[in-house]
Amino acid sequence: MTGAAQDAGFSITPPRPGRLPLRGRDELVETILRAAEPPAGTLRPAEEAAQILWGLGGCGKSATALEVARRLEARGRLVWWISAKDSARVSAGMREIAGQLQAPESQLDLAWAGKTRSPVELVWTLLNESDRPWLLIFDNADEPSLLAPLDGRVAEGTGWFRQPRTRNGLVLVTTRDGRQETWGDWSTMHPVRELSPPDAAQVLIDLAGDAPGNLAQATSLATRLKGHPLALRGAGTYLAEANRIPVGGPGVSIRTYDGYREALDRRSGAGTTRTVSQAFDRAVRPVVQSWEMSLDLLAGRGLAQARPMLRLLASLGDAPIPYQILLDPARLSASRLVGEIGEDRLREVLRSLADFALVDLGVIESLPAQSPVAHVVTLHPLVRELVHDHPDVIADRPAYHELVLTLLDVLRLRDPDRPREEEFDPDEPDKWASWHVLAPPTTGAVLAFFDAGELPRTEPELLTTALDLARLIARFLLAVSLPGQAEILLDRCLAACRRIGLDPRERAVLSLRHERSRAALEQGQLDWAEAELREIIPAREALLGREHRNTLASRHKLARTILEQGRWADAEQELRDIVRAEFRVRGPEDRDTMTARHSLARAVAAQGRYADARAELTEILEIRLRHWAPDHLETLTVRHTLALCLLHEGRAAEALADLRAILATDTARREDQHLGMIAARHTLAEALVATGDRVEAEKVLAKVVTDRRRILGDDHPDTVRAEADLRQLQGG
Repeated sequence: MTGAAQDAGFSITPPRPGRLPLRGRDELVETILRAAEPPAGTLRPAEEAAQILWGLGGCGKSATALEVARRLEARGRLVWWISAKDSARVSAGMREIAGQLQAPESQLDLAWAGKTRSPVELVWTLLNESDRPWLLIFDNADEPSLLAPLDGRVAEGTGWFRQPRTRNGLVLVTTRDGRQETWGDWSTMHPVRELSPPDAAQVLIDLAGDAPGNLAQATSLATRLKGHPLALRGAGTYLAEANRIPVGGPGVSIRTYDGYREALDRRSGAGTTRTVSQAFDRAVRPVVQSWEMSLDLLAGRGLAQARPMLRLLASLGDAPIPYQILLDPARLSASRLVGEIGEDRLREVLRSLADFALVDLGVIESLPAQSPVAHVVTLHPLVRELVHDHPDVIADRPAYHELVLTLLDVLRLRDPDRPREEEFDPDEPDKWASWHVLAPPTTGAVLAFFDAGELPRTEPELLTTALDLARLIARFLLAVSLPGQAEILLDRCLAACRRIGLDPRERAVLSLRHERSRAALEQGQLDWAEAELREIIPAREALLGREHRNTLASRHKLARTILEQGRWADAEQELRDIVRAEFRVRGPEDRDTMTARHSLARAVAAQGRYADARAELTEILEIRLRHWAPDHLETLTVRHTLALCLLHEGRAAEALADLRAILATDTARREDQHLGMIAARHTLAEALVATGDRVEAEKVLAKVVTDRRRILGDDHPDTVRAEADLRQLQGG
């Protein structure tokens, strides 16, 4: 296994097949097998080398792909299974494939560091040249863009997903996206639909056995459930449990196929979903009713909290939910929705929901096992959507919003003066892995609260919590170089503030406006950022004082906008005043003091006073090395500025050596797409030109241009400068 796969902590080996047979997909499986291994004497059409299984959630796409994988693996074919839920898993999985195809680790390191041919081209060259037949599966590719080329579409066929150019290879994708235009006309599309009544009945019998009734009765129930595999699984699991542990008399517990169907018929008039379309409503209504009956069974066994817990989970964002940190038993017990629930009971409720196929419990293996966010509970998207829109949940929405925000309150920083001691400080790189897990459900919950009618206006304490959580998420997005996403989030939150009628000079609103200015600054919208900060600063001064940490933060960002506009002397003057204030307020070795001094050194260097800048940077570096790791991201950015000074002083060889050392650190490799590390790569290209290596410089600079276009856009000043440097290098 390559180092990348080990770091990611997951396998690209297909999951072990379930103990039950796959029903109703024989023809589909055989069709794909024929595409992988055409009959003797026949040629496979080009479009059959890329196969797409698409359909509603829970319809059996992954199970079908797993059966194909099992059969081809038994025939000696290499089989790889990659979860396409996030870009990190796709990238690490494809790197592992390259390793298995005998690519040297050094070659992989260079490709993934952007120092040679692209990783995509490297892997696909190896695949197309492989002598051994192979099958590559991208599972759950519900966000096709993750498989697309940079700044392109999947249908272009130049990203991770493409058409094999060898008869030895087959690519299989499972997805909800069934549009031919998404996957290209060079792919073969296969809808995975509901099961026929005979096959669906067999699924029920596989799960529940003969105890609930005969084949005809199972067929009748299967027809009532519309043959939806998820509904069949819920019903079959319910009946198996009801007969395995027969609690209550015949009139109390439903134990037969007929009894289950009759109960569904009795409930059908109640209306348990908000209709999206008639076809969708017909398909999913029995699914919801099945889940409700499973929840009734759990309640009958003393787990009444299962229903409110499922509804609570559905009220969080559509993402894995780290339950160890967010589902605090004490806070849950204080809510009327859940009632008294200790750790043991909470564990039992979650396990029971998983046993009844209502949730999945898992571990994010890329995180340390002791991480408080490693253990997650995930709702099937269809489950979450329908439970979230259940009439009872809609009627009690304010109470669920209150409970969700009460639980999320644990993420707020308690002591801003000691950020390194905070468990979830979004500015610290060692907390980013946690925030990658926390941000999606938190964002969903915060935005849902802001959209909840009058609730934000009538619950000021909850509003304060929501605003603070939005600020933390934005800080995380900005810290990991996602300013565009931060802008979208902040604009929605600030629009909600205006809708509610909050004063734009109110403290919490000023905090969001400050982060929005940062997002504009990072995206090169300098005039807008400067104008906004010139309104924020006097408002913060009036509210908090000129030397309050928040006021100083806004003053620093204003100085940076001035610096980025080339008004270096003005920026230097303002930054010297800020640094003096930071010394008084927080001391010479505080994190924010270091950041302000770094900006000051940049302003000095921009005016050509490189020796003075190096002296300042050397002091900063000495302090940072006393308190932070040598490869802390901020430390690396200080070292980058030092190397930049050396380069401009004519000491190109020294600068080049320092830059190579910076970019060889684990942090720089891990944070390859951070704006600070992209800037270091740009300086590396300049140092390479200065030392005569124009070939490598062109490769490095081309990658810088690509990365900046993707993150910052074509018009950002840094993108424009990199493009100009590349044209000049190419003689254009």
